[in-house]
Amino acid sequence: MTIVILFDFTAKFIILIESVFMKNTTPTTIPYRSPSPENVLLALLLETPRDGYQLNQILRRELGHVWHLSQSQLYATLRRLEARGWVNGEEQESRRGLPRRIFTLSEVGRQQALRWLMTPSRCAVQIIRLELPSRVFLIQRLFPAQLQDFLDRQHKVIQEGLHRLRAQLERIPIDQTYNRMAVEMRLHQTQALLDWFEKTFNSIFKGG
Repeated sequence: MTIVILFDFTAKFIILIESVFMKNTTPTTIPYRSPSPENVLLALLLETPRDGYQLNQILRRELGHVWHLSQSQLYATLRRLEARGWVNGEEQESRRGLPRRIFTLSEVGRQQALRWLMTPSRCAVQIIRLELPSRVFLIQRLFPAQLQDFLDRQHKVIQEGLHRLRAQLERIPIDQTYNRMAVEMRLHQTQALLDWFEKTFNSIFKGG
């Protein structure tokens, strides 16, 4: 029972720490929202108009271990984007004679896709785990000449997040065991993320 309570306390404190860092996020990152495949779908439509089946095939083949999205969830997401005015759907006949809905970006949707695509994620392991592979895949596919600049900026965001955590830990009194425990956990996770990032992108990464 003590272990369960301790873990619950620590997890809640980690969430509290994340909310503090959200307020201090560098302006080079997008304001916090839970990661969503919405922006990935928008970015795929930057390349060419597609129907839901085509979008689903690309997601499953290229990012299936990143986004666990069923076809029904994908269509629901597209309907939400259409209701928001970010995509436009048009019924067209397929080769089999059955109607299919082709989605294209509105101007607002195009701006949102580009803004999301080129803006680094904030320094949070769970968010970067989803968004970084998605962005790298899409930038390399659509704007390969801009990939290096994006990676440089994402690297800087992670480094700054690590520095903030170290400074946060230094300010916590040594007798506040559980407060320090929560921040130390975040610190180790973020250091591991930075190490992985530098190792993974070493062949093209030139930042400091």
